[in-house]
Amino acid sequence: MKTGVRIFMLVMLTSSLSSCEMIRGWFDVEIDTTIEGELDILTDAADLKSTEAHDFNASTTIQIMNDDLVEYQDLINAIRAKSVSIEVISVDSAGAPITGVIILADTQFGISNPNAEFIWELNSDWPIEPGFIIELPAESYSVLNQILDEYEEHPVTISADGTCNNGNIDIVLNYSIEVKVESSPL
Repeated sequence: MKTGVRIFMLVMLTSSLSSCEMIRGWFDVEIDTTIEGELDILTDAADLKSTEAHDFNASTTIQIMNDDLVEYQDLINAIRAKSVSIEVISVDSAGAPITGVIILADTQFGISNPNAEFIWELNSDWPIEPGFIIELPAESYSVLNQILDEYEEHPVTISADGTCNNGNIDIVLNYSIEVKVESSPL
Protein backbone atom coordinates (compact mmCIF):
# COMPACT_ATOMS: atom_id res chain seq x y z
CA MET A 1 0.00 0.00 0.00
CA LYS A 2 2.86 2.38 0.87
CA THR A 3 4.42 1.59 -2.50
CA GLY A 4 1.16 2.44 -4.27
CA VAL A 5 0.96 5.78 -2.47
CA ARG A 6 4.59 6.55 -3.33
CA ILE A 7 4.03 5.73 -7.00
CA PHE A 8 0.90 7.89 -7.03
CA MET A 9 2.78 10.79 -5.41
CA LEU A 10 5.68 10.38 -7.86
CA VAL A 11 3.27 10.47 -10.82
CA MET A 12 1.57 13.58 -9.39
CA LEU A 13 4.93 15.31 -8.86
CA THR A 14 6.11 14.41 -12.35
CA SER A 15 2.83 15.61 -13.82
CA SER A 16 3.07 18.95 -12.07
CA LEU A 17 6.64 19.48 -13.28
CA SER A 18 5.98 18.36 -16.87
CA SER A 19 4.38 20.56 -19.46
CA CYS A 20 0.67 20.16 -20.07
CA GLU A 21 1.38 19.62 -23.78
CA MET A 22 3.43 16.53 -23.01
CA ILE A 23 0.69 15.08 -20.82
CA ARG A 24 -1.92 16.01 -23.40
CA GLY A 25 0.06 14.03 -25.99
CA TRP A 26 -0.33 10.86 -23.93
CA PHE A 27 -4.06 10.90 -24.58
CA ASP A 28 -4.02 11.80 -28.29
CA VAL A 29 -5.99 9.47 -30.53
CA GLU A 30 -5.15 8.74 -34.18
CA ILE A 31 -7.88 7.32 -36.38
CA ASP A 32 -7.33 5.86 -39.84
CA THR A 33 -10.48 6.09 -41.92
CA THR A 34 -11.75 6.69 -45.44
CA ILE A 35 -13.87 9.65 -46.49
CA GLU A 36 -15.94 8.87 -49.57
CA GLY A 37 -18.31 10.63 -51.91
CA GLU A 38 -20.10 9.58 -55.10
CA LEU A 39 -20.23 11.88 -58.09
CA ASP A 40 -22.86 11.27 -60.78
CA ILE A 41 -21.83 12.67 -64.17
CA LEU A 42 -24.11 13.00 -67.19
CA THR A 43 -22.41 13.87 -70.48
CA ASP A 44 -24.12 16.24 -72.90
CA ALA A 45 -26.32 14.67 -75.58
CA ALA A 46 -25.02 14.75 -79.15
CA ASP A 47 -26.33 17.56 -81.32
CA LEU A 48 -24.68 16.13 -84.42
CA LYS A 49 -23.46 12.65 -85.28
CA SER A 50 -20.06 14.15 -86.06
CA THR A 51 -19.62 15.48 -82.50
CA GLU A 52 -16.47 13.88 -81.06
CA ALA A 53 -16.38 15.41 -77.59
CA HIS A 54 -19.29 15.75 -75.20
CA ASP A 55 -18.93 18.10 -72.25
CA PHE A 56 -19.72 17.38 -68.64
CA ASN A 57 -19.45 19.34 -65.44
CA ALA A 58 -20.61 17.84 -62.15
CA SER A 59 -20.04 18.54 -58.47
CA THR A 60 -21.46 17.55 -55.11
CA THR A 61 -20.75 18.21 -51.44
CA ILE A 62 -19.37 15.34 -49.35
CA GLN A 63 -19.61 14.63 -45.63
CA ILE A 64 -16.28 14.54 -43.80
CA MET A 65 -17.77 13.11 -40.60
CA ASN A 66 -18.28 9.38 -41.10
CA ASP A 67 -19.19 6.70 -38.54
CA ASP A 68 -15.53 6.40 -37.46
CA LEU A 69 -15.23 10.12 -36.67
CA VAL A 70 -18.58 11.22 -35.22
CA GLU A 71 -17.53 10.30 -31.68
CA TYR A 72 -14.45 12.58 -31.96
CA GLN A 73 -16.04 15.42 -33.97
CA ASP A 74 -15.49 18.15 -31.37
CA LEU A 75 -11.99 16.93 -30.52
CA ILE A 76 -10.34 16.78 -33.96
CA ASN A 77 -7.03 18.64 -34.25
CA ALA A 78 -6.07 17.73 -37.82
CA ILE A 79 -7.08 15.59 -40.79
CA ARG A 80 -4.18 14.40 -42.98
CA ALA A 81 -4.61 12.80 -46.40
CA LYS A 82 -2.71 9.55 -46.95
CA SER A 83 -4.06 8.70 -50.42
CA VAL A 84 -6.74 9.77 -52.86
CA SER A 85 -8.33 7.65 -55.56
CA ILE A 86 -11.27 7.75 -57.94
CA GLU A 87 -13.09 4.51 -58.79
CA VAL A 88 -15.50 4.05 -61.67
CA ILE A 89 -18.70 2.58 -60.18
CA SER A 90 -20.83 2.47 -63.32
CA VAL A 91 -20.98 3.60 -66.94
CA ASP A 92 -24.34 3.40 -68.70
CA SER A 93 -26.61 4.90 -71.30
CA ALA A 94 -30.36 5.01 -70.66
CA GLY A 95 -29.90 2.56 -67.78
CA ALA A 96 -27.97 -0.06 -69.77
CA PRO A 97 -24.23 -0.70 -69.21
CA ILE A 98 -22.05 0.52 -72.07
CA THR A 99 -18.41 -0.05 -73.06
CA GLY A 100 -15.93 1.97 -75.10
CA VAL A 101 -16.41 5.17 -73.10
CA ILE A 102 -13.34 7.38 -72.85
CA ILE A 103 -12.86 10.44 -70.66
CA LEU A 104 -10.66 12.71 -72.74
CA ALA A 105 -7.34 14.35 -71.79
CA ASP A 106 -7.49 17.71 -69.98
CA THR A 107 -10.50 16.62 -67.91
CA GLN A 108 -10.13 17.93 -64.36
CA PHE A 109 -11.07 16.21 -61.11
CA GLY A 110 -11.27 18.37 -58.00
CA ILE A 111 -11.70 18.47 -54.26
CA SER A 112 -12.30 21.99 -52.98
CA ASN A 113 -13.83 24.46 -50.59
CA PRO A 114 -14.25 28.24 -51.03
CA ASN A 115 -10.65 28.84 -49.81
CA ALA A 116 -8.62 26.16 -51.57
CA GLU A 117 -8.70 23.76 -54.48
CA PHE A 118 -7.01 20.40 -55.15
CA ILE A 119 -7.24 19.85 -58.94
CA TRP A 120 -5.92 16.89 -60.85
CA GLU A 121 -5.91 16.95 -64.65
CA LEU A 122 -5.81 13.96 -66.99
CA ASN A 123 -2.78 14.20 -69.27
CA SER A 124 -4.05 11.43 -71.57
CA ASP A 125 -7.35 9.84 -72.52
CA TRP A 126 -8.83 7.48 -69.90
CA PRO A 127 -10.85 4.47 -71.12
CA ILE A 128 -13.24 3.80 -68.26
CA GLU A 129 -15.09 0.72 -67.08
CA PRO A 130 -16.63 -0.23 -63.73
CA GLY A 131 -14.06 -1.20 -61.12
CA PHE A 132 -11.20 0.77 -62.63
CA ILE A 133 -9.35 2.89 -60.04
CA ILE A 134 -7.05 5.80 -60.67
CA GLU A 135 -4.76 7.08 -57.90
CA LEU A 136 -4.22 10.80 -57.63
CA PRO A 137 -0.67 12.14 -57.12
CA ALA A 138 0.47 13.16 -53.65
CA GLU A 139 2.26 16.41 -54.51
CA SER A 140 -0.66 18.64 -53.51
CA TYR A 141 -1.73 16.89 -50.30
CA SER A 142 -0.85 20.02 -48.30
CA VAL A 143 -3.68 21.85 -50.11
CA LEU A 144 -5.99 18.88 -49.58
CA ASN A 145 -5.10 18.83 -45.87
CA GLN A 146 -6.06 22.52 -45.63
CA ILE A 147 -9.42 21.77 -47.28
CA LEU A 148 -10.07 18.88 -44.89
CA ASP A 149 -9.06 20.90 -41.81
CA GLU A 150 -11.61 23.60 -42.74
CA TYR A 151 -14.54 21.16 -43.07
CA GLU A 152 -16.48 22.81 -40.20
CA GLU A 153 -16.35 26.31 -41.72
CA HIS A 154 -16.59 25.39 -45.40
CA PRO A 155 -18.30 22.50 -47.20
CA VAL A 156 -16.02 20.12 -49.10
CA THR A 157 -16.94 19.66 -52.76
CA ILE A 158 -15.85 16.97 -55.23
CA SER A 159 -16.06 17.74 -58.94
CA ALA A 160 -15.29 16.65 -62.49
CA ASP A 161 -15.16 18.98 -65.48
CA GLY A 162 -14.21 17.80 -68.94
CA THR A 163 -15.17 15.89 -72.04
CA CYS A 164 -16.10 12.35 -73.03
CA ASN A 165 -16.17 10.56 -76.39
CA ASN A 166 -19.89 9.64 -76.05
CA GLY A 167 -22.97 11.73 -75.38
CA ASN A 168 -25.83 11.09 -72.98
CA ILE A 169 -23.69 8.78 -70.82
CA ASP A 170 -24.17 8.45 -67.06
CA ILE A 171 -20.88 7.88 -65.21
CA VAL A 172 -20.75 7.32 -61.44
CA LEU A 173 -17.39 7.90 -59.74
CA ASN A 174 -16.48 7.24 -56.11
CA TYR A 175 -13.91 9.64 -54.64
CA SER A 176 -12.04 7.94 -51.80
CA ILE A 177 -9.75 9.89 -49.44
CA GLU A 178 -7.81 7.78 -46.96
CA VAL A 179 -6.97 9.96 -43.96
CA LYS A 180 -5.31 9.93 -40.56
CA VAL A 181 -7.30 12.00 -38.08
CA GLU A 182 -5.55 13.41 -35.01
CA SER A 183 -7.83 13.95 -32.03
CA SER A 184 -7.18 14.99 -28.44
CA PRO A 185 -9.72 14.47 -25.66
CA LEU A 186 -7.96 17.07 -23.46
